[in-house]
This record gives sequence, structure tokens and C-alpha cells, in this order.
Amino acid sequence: MAAPRIDFKILPATEEDAFTLAQVEAVSNDEANEARGESNLSHVIFGPPSNARQEFRAKGLVDKMKNDTYARNYKAVVEEDGQEKIVGWANWFFYTEPQPIEFKDIDWPAGTNSKACNEFIQTLTAVRAKHQTGKKFGYLQVLATLPQYRGQGIGSSLLKVGLAEARELGLTEFFLEASDDGHDLYAKFGFVDVERVMIDLVPYGGNCESQVRAMSILPN
Repeated sequence: MAAPRIDFKILPATEEDAFTLAQVEAVSNDEANEARGESNLSHVIFGPPSNARQEFRAKGLVDKMKNDTYARNYKAVVEEDGQEKIVGWANWFFYTEPQPIEFKDIDWPAGTNSKACNEFIQTLTAVRAKHQTGKKFGYLQVLATLPQYRGQGIGSSLLKVGLAEARELGLTEFFLEASDDGHDLYAKFGFVDVERVMIDLVPYGGNCESQVRAMSILPN
């Protein structure tokens, strides 16, 4: 039986939302539909959700909100018991001018496998640089929904809002890196595979390879 439909709204996210956004992202990634535990890329690379990692992530989000004029964050909000609750969010970058696509090692908090995190992000950054260097484009870095709110159209709405704003700014090309969970949704919006990246999780304590697919919408 299908879950009852819920009412939600899409709003700009603020600095005050940063820790909650980090929580939503961590739980969404750790409880992916397609992979759990030692076969879950996010769980193996970044570790299970923790306050320390979420505080670290929130600090980075606040810095981007304050200092990166290309960054946009949208939150999906429902009302429960008279209170607004963030149940999903999207992190976009609208590069209306070409920008360098470079990787710098990140100083991760204690308890994080820094080598795994940096090698993973470096790999994806190299793929993005290969396809997008010198271009104006919209980049979807994060699309996350709490597991119990999936299937309600929240991800689609966050995509629509971001794509619409980017197109108003004159952008016609878009790029993202898709997990298996998100791949079919992105395809519905016109994203096509441009490269498949296989990440071997075994050296980091996992039990398999996991794929990430670079996807794009190209100008007509």
C-alpha cells in the first residue's frame, strides 16, 4: 500500500539550517536503498553518521553559504506537530563563469578515514574536471531525502527548483555524480551517463566495488 502523500515546501536553506542539512545528508547516504553496511560507499568511505562529522560538514556548508557566490542550497520542509522539519535538501553550484576544478586535501575530523575520503573526492573531482573544465554549468553536488520521506516527490521538486533557477541565469549544461539510488530519477530529468567510475571499497574496509556514474545534460 502506498504511503499517504505529505505536504511539503521547497525553501532556500540558511546558515542556521547547516547542522540539520548535514544530518539529513548523512542519514540519507547511510541508509541508501541499494546498498547497506560494508557495501554502502558512503558508510565505508565517510563512516556512519556522527555528531563530529556532521559538525565538520555543517561548518563547511556555512563557509560556502557565506563565501561562495555560486552556491545555492534548497531545503524541503514539512510540518509535524506544529513545527517545521527539514526532510530533504539539495546543494547546487551555478557556475555562470568557468571556474577552476581542482582538488585540495581536506583535514578531516578525528575518527574519519582521511585517506579514503580524500582519494574518493579526488577521483570524482578529476572526472568532473575532465568533462567540465572551461565551461559554464550547473553542478548538483548533493540531493538527499530522509528515508521515511522518499517516494513523495521531494527529490524531483528539489531538482526542478534548481534547474529552473539555473536556466533563468542562462545555464544550459548540468553535471552531477549519481549513486545507484539516484540514477533513475536523474535520467527522468534528462541527465545521461557520460562516465562510470568504479570505486573499490575493499582497501577501506568494504566488501565490494561500488559504481558512481557521472551524468550530464548538454546544450541542445
